[in-house]
Amino acid sequence: MQPRILFISICPEITLLAQQLSRELEAPLKIVEGGVTKGGHLYAKQMENEYDVVISHGGTAAHIEDIVKRIPVITIKLTVSDFLKAFDKAIRFGKPLALLCVKSEVLSELEQIAELSGHIKYKVFSYSNRDEYFSQFNAAVDLDGHTLIGLGGYSLDRLKARVKEKEINYVLIRPTLKNVRQAILSAKSIVELKRKEELKAERMKSIVDYSREGIISLDRKGLVMSFNTAAEKILGIKADSVLFKAITEDSMPQPVRHLYGNGSFEVNKLIKLNKVAILVNRIPVTVNDECEEAILTFQPVSDIQKLEINARMQLYAKGLVAKHAFDNIIGSSQALKASINKAKRFSNTAASVLIEGETGTGKELFVQSIHNASPRREGPFVAVNCAALPEHLLESELFGYDEGAFTGAKKGGKAGLFELAHNGTIFLDEIGEVAPSIQSRLLRVLQEKEILRVGGDRIINVDVRLVAATNKNLYKMVSEGHFRNDLYFRINVLNVRIAPLRERVEDILLLVEHFLKMKNAKYGASVEMLGKAGIDLLQEYSWPGNVRELEYFIEKLVILADDDVVSEGLVKSLLSEHWETQMESGDAGASGTITINVSSMKEMQNQIVAKLLEKSGGNKQMVARELGISRVTIWNRLNEMNK
Repeated sequence: MQPRILFISICPEITLLAQQLSRELEAPLKIVEGGVTKGGHLYAKQMENEYDVVISHGGTAAHIEDIVKRIPVITIKLTVSDFLKAFDKAIRFGKPLALLCVKSEVLSELEQIAELSGHIKYKVFSYSNRDEYFSQFNAAVDLDGHTLIGLGGYSLDRLKARVKEKEINYVLIRPTLKNVRQAILSAKSIVELKRKEELKAERMKSIVDYSREGIISLDRKGLVMSFNTAAEKILGIKADSVLFKAITEDSMPQPVRHLYGNGSFEVNKLIKLNKVAILVNRIPVTVNDECEEAILTFQPVSDIQKLEINARMQLYAKGLVAKHAFDNIIGSSQALKASINKAKRFSNTAASVLIEGETGTGKELFVQSIHNASPRREGPFVAVNCAALPEHLLESELFGYDEGAFTGAKKGGKAGLFELAHNGTIFLDEIGEVAPSIQSRLLRVLQEKEILRVGGDRIINVDVRLVAATNKNLYKMVSEGHFRNDLYFRINVLNVRIAPLRERVEDILLLVEHFLKMKNAKYGASVEMLGKAGIDLLQEYSWPGNVRELEYFIEKLVILADDDVVSEGLVKSLLSEHWETQMESGDAGASGTITINVSSMKEMQNQIVAKLLEKSGGNKQMVARELGISRVTIWNRLNEMNK
């Protein structure tokens, strides 16, 4: 760090002390040794623009204070105790004293202390420059029978040599370590405070200079003190023509005077300036209830409207983001791992991907992960549920429309989701629900990489990767004529199947742990992990709603749990309610009409069991409850059928 503190030392002892404390206190110092006799005070004056504060001691500090005006001067204090200790030592020699000191308040303090006892004889030898120092020093040394006392000031080595030659006793007054430390700490505080103030000033300057708003400040006398770049641009006036002029001067440009008005303080005042609508704020700056300044901020209304539009667009664009990655997929089953590995390999390609899986298996989680692992990860991610919109709305949402395309069309038209997904990924969920008329348009987009807005006549090129998902058997739909054969093979270049939860029951444990943690945090609960019996019950259930259904079940469990430990009975009870609710709503898959072949009663019973097991996803407990028989009976029927 560049030193910002100048330390003028008058002797080697203080220099060494300053170096030691500089390291200890982490306060970088520029240390220059030389008192008044060596021009230390003049060096301080010469360098005052390079430093934030200067430190010195003795008469040298006093001289620096007289000539250095731009920066603070800190004097290392000499306490009464410092003086008394030196005088006590000098008096012990039993001789008159010779006081050698630079002309300053320190000299006066020396004389006052010498006079306190009333019987000490002393002579004063003062100086204010190099020549006087030599003259006074020699005169003091040439005295017979005196003890020399002072602060040094030029060269301790020279002093020692002459005193030794004359066999004169001498005592040097030195500040204590504590006072030197305190002086450096004070200087460090000044530097840090100044740096903070400079940073604050620069911060405010940057805010003002780069603000989109025009900003003008006036002092209490009405003089323009600041006029930022935006103000120049909005008003077409150069800052030099208004700075430091009174707002009331005839030469003040009329637009500035109009902005100021009568000086009343107002917020969001709408005015007309050169036929342009301007929103003005007149704000007071008060100190101790006194108005010291006035700030004018202003901006064309049209600019504000543009900012609002841009903000809305950015907020909308922020929603076009894939939040999940492969690490967010919970499970350890081989079936899930195989699907993840395949999806990861597909991520690095630009080919279309079809994700197949039942409702609630986590198809969108896979799609978002593919996008975030692909080279398009920095581009937009646009998701649309094709089953959630009627045909005419889905078409306009996907491909956009031009102004006047239909009744209620927005002025200026609207960009479609394919346009928004340019250079990114578009996810078409439930693609099996897309009407044939839209299927043909989708095929063109995928083949030609271009779209035509509804009601438009201009071709728009798009670079989009398609990832689709379905819970239906698209191939069967193709054979039945409900889905275009060419579109099917165009979207099914790469295929990932996500196994239902009943086929990967080993994932249930990890999913329960994950959902418990998530729901505990949501509801401020602390429900503990289910025991083996509870997990076994969950693994026996077929979960026709898959992972989504399990999540809702755990949420219900957390809400209804009376304490932190979930009993097996509560799990059984909630599963029973869960099953009954599904049966009533027809979601369980085991109820309704089934068709069997007429044969022996036992064979027909076996057919009923087999059909219901197929419809319920293999959940023996549910089928047993539906038929009013035990699970043991179900097992027996299965064993008979397998023989």
